[in-house]
Amino acid sequence: MEVYLRPKNIIVVGGASGIGLATAQRLLDGKAENIILASRNQQKLDSACKSLKKEDWQKISSFPFDISEVQSHSLMIEKAEKIIGKSQLDGLVISSGVNFDGSNWKGFNICESDWDKVMDTNLKGPFFLLRTFANYLHSNNRKGNICVVSSISAHRDSLSAYQVSKKALSQIVFTFGKYLCERGVVLNCVEPGVVDTDMMPHLRQYTDGIREGKPWNDSSIKRVIRPEEIAEVIYILMSNLGEIMSGSCVLCGGGTKALFP
Repeated sequence: MEVYLRPKNIIVVGGASGIGLATAQRLLDGKAENIILASRNQQKLDSACKSLKKEDWQKISSFPFDISEVQSHSLMIEKAEKIIGKSQLDGLVISSGVNFDGSNWKGFNICESDWDKVMDTNLKGPFFLLRTFANYLHSNNRKGNICVVSSISAHRDSLSAYQVSKKALSQIVFTFGKYLCERGVVLNCVEPGVVDTDMMPHLRQYTDGIREGKPWNDSSIKRVIRPEEIAEVIYILMSNLGEIMSGSCVLCGGGTKALFP
Protein backbone atom coordinates (compact mmCIF):
# COMPACT_ATOMS: atom_id res chain seq x y z
CA MET A 1 0.00 0.00 0.00
CA GLU A 2 1.30 3.42 -0.93
CA VAL A 3 1.43 6.06 1.79
CA TYR A 4 1.12 9.60 0.44
CA LEU A 5 0.53 13.09 1.77
CA ARG A 6 -3.19 13.84 1.61
CA PRO A 7 -3.14 17.67 1.67
CA LYS A 8 -0.71 19.57 -0.54
CA ASN A 9 -1.02 23.19 0.58
CA ILE A 10 -0.42 23.39 4.30
CA ILE A 11 -0.17 26.03 7.02
CA VAL A 12 2.19 25.15 9.88
CA VAL A 13 1.43 27.30 12.91
CA GLY A 14 4.41 27.40 15.24
CA GLY A 15 6.59 26.45 12.30
CA ALA A 16 9.56 28.68 13.05
CA SER A 17 11.37 26.14 15.22
CA GLY A 18 11.24 22.78 16.98
CA ILE A 19 8.54 20.29 16.03
CA GLY A 20 6.82 22.74 13.71
CA LEU A 21 9.94 23.39 11.65
CA ALA A 22 10.83 19.68 11.50
CA THR A 23 7.27 18.98 10.37
CA ALA A 24 7.48 21.57 7.61
CA GLN A 25 10.59 19.85 6.26
CA ARG A 26 8.96 16.42 6.44
CA LEU A 27 5.91 17.69 4.57
CA LEU A 28 8.15 19.13 1.87
CA ASP A 29 9.95 15.78 1.65
CA GLY A 30 6.49 14.22 1.24
CA LYS A 31 5.80 16.36 -1.84
CA ALA A 32 3.77 19.20 -0.34
CA GLU A 33 3.39 21.96 -2.90
CA ASN A 34 3.05 24.97 -0.60
CA ILE A 35 4.21 25.29 2.99
CA ILE A 36 3.25 28.42 4.88
CA LEU A 37 4.94 28.99 8.23
CA ALA A 38 3.10 31.11 10.79
CA SER A 39 4.52 32.21 14.12
CA ARG A 40 4.85 35.25 16.34
CA ASN A 41 8.52 35.95 15.62
CA GLN A 42 9.26 37.22 12.11
CA GLN A 43 13.03 36.93 12.57
CA LYS A 44 12.70 33.23 13.44
CA LEU A 45 10.34 32.75 10.51
CA ASP A 46 12.88 34.24 8.09
CA SER A 47 15.59 31.96 9.44
CA ALA A 48 13.29 28.93 9.28
CA CYS A 49 12.36 29.57 5.65
CA LYS A 50 16.03 29.77 4.68
CA SER A 51 16.78 26.47 6.44
CA LEU A 52 14.13 24.44 4.65
CA LYS A 53 15.13 22.34 1.66
CA LYS A 54 12.72 22.15 -1.26
CA GLU A 55 12.38 21.24 -4.90
CA ASP A 56 12.18 23.95 -7.56
CA TRP A 57 8.42 23.54 -7.91
CA GLN A 58 7.74 23.81 -4.17
CA LYS A 59 7.02 27.11 -2.46
CA ILE A 60 7.77 28.24 1.10
CA SER A 61 6.13 31.33 2.57
CA SER A 62 5.66 32.82 6.01
CA PHE A 63 3.90 35.56 7.94
CA PRO A 64 3.62 36.57 11.60
CA PHE A 65 0.61 35.19 13.41
CA ASP A 66 -0.52 35.01 17.03
CA ILE A 67 -2.86 32.04 17.55
CA SER A 68 -4.21 33.56 20.76
CA GLU A 69 -5.80 36.40 18.76
CA VAL A 70 -8.91 34.49 17.74
CA GLN A 71 -10.39 37.39 15.77
CA SER A 72 -7.47 37.14 13.33
CA HIS A 73 -7.96 33.47 12.39
CA SER A 74 -10.18 34.01 9.36
CA LEU A 75 -7.92 36.78 8.09
CA MET A 76 -4.93 34.44 8.46
CA ILE A 77 -6.61 31.84 6.26
CA GLU A 78 -7.48 34.51 3.69
CA LYS A 79 -3.88 35.66 3.69
CA ALA A 80 -2.67 32.11 3.14
CA GLU A 81 -5.13 31.73 0.25
CA LYS A 82 -3.72 34.80 -1.45
CA ILE A 83 -0.18 33.51 -1.05
CA ILE A 84 -0.83 30.16 -2.73
CA GLY A 85 -2.94 31.69 -5.50
CA LYS A 86 -4.91 29.18 -7.55
CA SER A 87 -3.90 26.23 -5.39
CA GLN A 88 -6.36 24.91 -2.81
CA LEU A 89 -5.50 25.31 0.85
CA ASP A 90 -6.21 21.95 2.46
CA GLY A 91 -3.89 21.29 5.42
CA LEU A 92 -3.18 22.72 8.87
CA VAL A 93 -0.65 21.75 11.53
CA ILE A 94 -0.89 23.49 14.90
CA SER A 95 2.41 23.22 16.76
CA SER A 96 2.40 26.43 18.77
CA GLY A 97 2.54 26.41 22.54
CA VAL A 98 3.87 28.06 25.69
CA ASN A 99 4.77 26.63 29.07
CA PHE A 100 5.64 27.76 32.58
CA ASP A 101 7.26 25.67 35.27
CA GLY A 102 4.18 24.30 36.97
CA SER A 103 5.31 21.21 38.84
CA ASN A 104 4.07 20.57 42.38
CA TRP A 105 2.63 23.69 44.04
CA LYS A 106 3.98 26.11 41.45
CA GLY A 107 1.08 25.28 39.16
CA PHE A 108 -1.45 25.77 41.96
CA ASN A 109 -0.07 29.24 42.67
CA ILE A 110 0.15 30.47 39.07
CA CYS A 111 -0.87 34.09 38.56
CA GLU A 112 -3.94 34.92 36.51
CA SER A 113 -2.04 36.53 33.64
CA ASP A 114 0.22 33.49 33.18
CA TRP A 115 -2.79 31.16 33.34
CA ASP A 116 -4.53 33.18 30.62
CA LYS A 117 -1.43 33.24 28.44
CA VAL A 118 -1.10 29.45 28.56
CA MET A 119 -4.80 28.81 27.97
CA ASP A 120 -5.09 31.35 25.16
CA THR A 121 -2.10 29.90 23.29
CA ASN A 122 -2.43 26.19 24.06
CA LEU A 123 -6.19 25.65 24.20
CA LYS A 124 -8.45 28.51 23.21
CA GLY A 125 -6.40 29.50 20.16
CA PRO A 126 -5.99 25.96 18.76
CA PHE A 127 -9.69 25.12 19.29
CA PHE A 128 -10.97 28.16 17.46
CA LEU A 129 -8.37 27.85 14.69
CA LEU A 130 -9.09 24.19 13.98
CA ARG A 131 -12.81 24.96 14.03
CA THR A 132 -12.42 27.92 11.69
CA PHE A 133 -10.24 25.90 9.31
CA ALA A 134 -12.61 22.90 9.36
CA ASN A 135 -15.54 25.19 8.56
CA TYR A 136 -13.49 26.82 5.81
CA LEU A 137 -12.85 23.44 4.20
CA HIS A 138 -16.50 22.42 4.52
CA SER A 139 -17.81 25.69 3.06
CA ASN A 140 -15.51 25.21 0.05
CA ASN A 141 -16.58 21.56 -0.38
CA ARG A 142 -12.98 20.53 0.16
CA LYS A 143 -11.32 17.63 1.97
CA GLY A 144 -8.32 18.21 4.17
CA ASN A 145 -6.24 17.30 7.20
CA ILE A 146 -5.65 18.99 10.54
CA CYS A 147 -3.03 17.79 13.00
CA VAL A 148 -2.61 19.31 16.45
CA VAL A 149 0.45 18.91 18.64
CA SER A 150 -0.74 18.16 22.17
CA SER A 151 1.53 16.61 24.81
CA ILE A 152 2.19 13.61 26.99
CA SER A 153 1.02 15.98 29.73
CA ALA A 154 -2.52 15.02 28.71
CA HIS A 155 -1.85 11.75 30.57
CA ARG A 156 -0.36 13.22 33.74
CA ASP A 157 -1.86 14.77 36.87
CA SER A 158 -2.98 18.30 35.98
CA LEU A 159 -0.57 20.16 38.24
CA SER A 160 0.02 23.06 35.86
CA ALA A 161 -1.90 25.23 33.44
CA TYR A 162 0.10 23.61 30.64
CA GLN A 163 -1.03 20.12 31.64
CA VAL A 164 -4.64 21.27 31.97
CA SER A 165 -4.53 22.87 28.53
CA LYS A 166 -3.03 19.83 26.83
CA LYS A 167 -5.44 17.39 28.46
CA ALA A 168 -8.38 19.46 27.25
CA LEU A 169 -6.87 19.85 23.78
CA SER A 170 -6.44 16.10 23.35
CA GLN A 171 -10.05 15.56 24.38
CA ILE A 172 -11.24 18.12 21.84
CA VAL A 173 -9.41 16.29 19.06
CA PHE A 174 -10.62 12.88 20.27
CA THR A 175 -14.22 14.10 20.34
CA PHE A 176 -14.56 16.27 17.24
CA GLY A 177 -12.24 14.21 15.06
CA LYS A 178 -14.85 11.46 14.95
CA TYR A 179 -17.45 13.83 13.56
CA LEU A 180 -15.42 16.04 11.24
CA CYS A 181 -14.31 13.05 9.18
CA GLU A 182 -17.94 12.77 7.99
CA ARG A 183 -17.21 16.04 6.16
CA GLY A 184 -13.93 14.79 4.76
CA VAL A 185 -11.90 16.70 7.35
CA VAL A 186 -9.38 14.47 9.12
CA LEU A 187 -8.49 15.74 12.61
CA ASN A 188 -5.84 13.99 14.71
CA CYS A 189 -3.20 14.92 17.23
CA VAL A 190 0.17 13.75 18.47
CA GLU A 191 1.13 13.73 22.13
CA PRO A 192 4.94 14.02 22.32
CA GLY A 193 6.96 13.14 25.37
CA VAL A 194 10.06 15.12 26.26
CA VAL A 195 11.34 16.59 22.98
CA ASP A 196 14.60 18.48 22.52
CA THR A 197 13.29 21.91 21.48
CA ASP A 198 13.93 25.59 22.26
CA MET A 199 11.15 25.43 24.86
CA MET A 200 13.43 23.37 27.15
CA PRO A 201 17.07 24.25 26.39
CA HIS A 202 18.30 22.36 29.47
CA LEU A 203 17.64 19.12 27.60
CA ARG A 204 20.81 19.64 25.56
CA GLN A 205 22.72 17.89 28.33
CA TYR A 206 20.83 14.64 27.65
CA THR A 207 21.37 12.26 24.77
CA ASP A 208 18.86 12.20 21.94
CA GLY A 209 20.13 8.87 20.64
CA ILE A 210 22.56 10.55 18.26
CA ARG A 211 24.58 13.05 20.27
CA GLU A 212 26.35 12.08 23.45
CA GLY A 213 24.87 13.07 26.77
CA LYS A 214 23.36 11.88 30.01
CA PRO A 215 20.57 9.29 29.85
CA TRP A 216 16.98 10.51 30.27
CA ASN A 217 15.79 8.07 32.91
CA ASP A 218 12.12 9.07 32.86
CA SER A 219 11.50 6.95 29.76
CA SER A 220 12.23 3.39 28.72
CA ILE A 221 14.30 4.51 25.74
CA LYS A 222 16.57 6.46 28.13
CA ARG A 223 16.82 9.50 25.87
CA VAL A 224 14.97 12.62 24.82
CA ILE A 225 13.01 12.63 21.58
CA ARG A 226 14.15 14.42 18.43
CA PRO A 227 11.74 16.85 16.70
CA GLU A 228 12.08 15.00 13.39
CA GLU A 229 10.77 11.83 15.05
CA ILE A 230 7.55 13.59 16.02
CA ALA A 231 7.42 15.13 12.54
CA GLU A 232 7.41 11.61 11.07
CA VAL A 233 4.32 10.73 13.11
CA ILE A 234 2.63 13.96 12.05
CA TYR A 235 3.35 13.06 8.44
CA ILE A 236 1.49 9.76 8.90
CA LEU A 237 -1.46 11.59 10.45
CA MET A 238 -1.47 13.99 7.48
CA SER A 239 -1.25 11.12 4.99
CA ASN A 240 -3.95 8.92 3.50
CA LEU A 241 -3.52 6.64 6.53
CA GLY A 242 -4.62 9.49 8.79
CA GLU A 243 -8.18 9.07 7.53
CA ILE A 244 -8.70 5.74 9.31
CA MET A 245 -7.28 7.28 12.48
CA SER A 246 -9.72 10.21 12.63
CA GLY A 247 -10.01 11.46 16.18
CA SER A 248 -6.83 9.74 17.33
CA CYS A 249 -4.35 11.10 19.86
CA VAL A 250 -1.07 9.31 19.25
CA LEU A 251 1.10 9.10 22.35
CA CYS A 252 4.84 9.31 21.57
CA GLY A 253 6.45 9.16 24.97
CA GLY A 254 9.20 6.63 24.48
CA GLY A 255 7.78 4.44 27.22
CA THR A 256 7.49 7.24 29.75
CA LYS A 257 6.54 5.92 33.17
CA ALA A 258 4.05 7.20 35.77
CA LEU A 259 1.28 8.00 33.28
CA PHE A 260 -2.40 7.87 34.10
CA PRO A 261 -5.33 6.81 31.87
